[in-house]
Amino acid sequence: MRIAPICFWLILLTIRCAGDSVGQLQASDWTTSRGDAASTGFAPGALPKEPELLWEFSLEKSGYEGSPVIAAGKVYAGDVEGNVVCLELATGNEVWKTKFNNGFVASPAHKNGLVVLGDFDGRVVCLNADDGKVLWEADIRQAMAAGANFVEDMVLITSEGGELFAYRLETGELLWEFSTGDQLRSAPTVWKHYALLGGCDGRLHKIDLKLGKAEGDGLILEGPSGSTPAILGDIAVVPTQSGQVLAFDLVKGEKLWTFEDAERAQEIRSSPAIVPPLGTSSRLEQTSESGDSKTGDTIAVVTTRNRRVLGLGTQNGKMVWEAVVRKRCDASPVICDGRVWVGSLDGNMYAFDAQTGEQRWSYQLTGQLIASPSISEGKLLVATDKGTIACFGSK
Repeated sequence: MRIAPICFWLILLTIRCAGDSVGQLQASDWTTSRGDAASTGFAPGALPKEPELLWEFSLEKSGYEGSPVIAAGKVYAGDVEGNVVCLELATGNEVWKTKFNNGFVASPAHKNGLVVLGDFDGRVVCLNADDGKVLWEADIRQAMAAGANFVEDMVLITSEGGELFAYRLETGELLWEFSTGDQLRSAPTVWKHYALLGGCDGRLHKIDLKLGKAEGDGLILEGPSGSTPAILGDIAVVPTQSGQVLAFDLVKGEKLWTFEDAERAQEIRSSPAIVPPLGTSSRLEQTSESGDSKTGDTIAVVTTRNRRVLGLGTQNGKMVWEAVVRKRCDASPVICDGRVWVGSLDGNMYAFDAQTGEQRWSYQLTGQLIASPSISEGKLLVATDKGTIACFGSK
């Protein structure tokens, strides 16, 4: 029997939801710091033309540097004072709060009813998403600077000590660990059966997830990187702290292009987001498990420390557009509904047209926006360094 194309995609989405989680988890949920295992920074679905503030949640003496994650209608966030909170996405009402001795700068990650995050002191905790109780914990020896990622039954975690750890998600059993020999601030990105890491040693590391060993010495970057690589099919895009943005063909192990603005080069600390081909409505369409993807009109978006947001063509690395904000952007951009959503240290949340870079919307919040936004179910979440989580959508 021939299945109509629309029905086929609906079936795939249903399978993906069932395979990745439990309960009412949706394919559009924002379960890791960069939205998905490929770290695309892309959220399917729509947002209002002029998002309105729906609710705010605040804690005293708090502040957020890691992005909230969203799963099954709940929001999970950890602050620099050691508070982990679960909120109702629809209302902002607190479901539970768990207090720890050390604070968190890394984003939490959610899968199968479990929330994983690591603190300043190198302690990783796995919490029950329903009540916030600790199920297991591990010591990764140095601070966790980036959010965890998942593949099959493993949770992948990096430490500032330069190591990648693979734990069994359900039990916390250490399966293997790999050391880059230098600092790591990159979250692991999953491509096929590999983890990709942008290293401070100036290499893009490619780790076999089955063996816990590197394939080769890593692809050479043109400077140290603390950014999480973004994947489009078989292409990895990764910025460096020296101000370059590079793209690699992961199958051939070859560099495709380097972007660098010699006149206005500035350090890049954020991670890229990928604007998918026009008409793409789901993550499945953007990047399939086989790695195949349309790349004809795709754009990689990065933010720099000289107040610029750049849209680069993924085919050749040429600048398609640029936008300028009032203060620098360390927060990573997010793509949804044809717009780029990015926060700045001026406290503004901006939306730019993903194809032209024209500003479409902004909203002034109190405090700096260090954390990247999160998007799910038609709602935009923004966390500030003053301890507020703001939710925008349609009233």
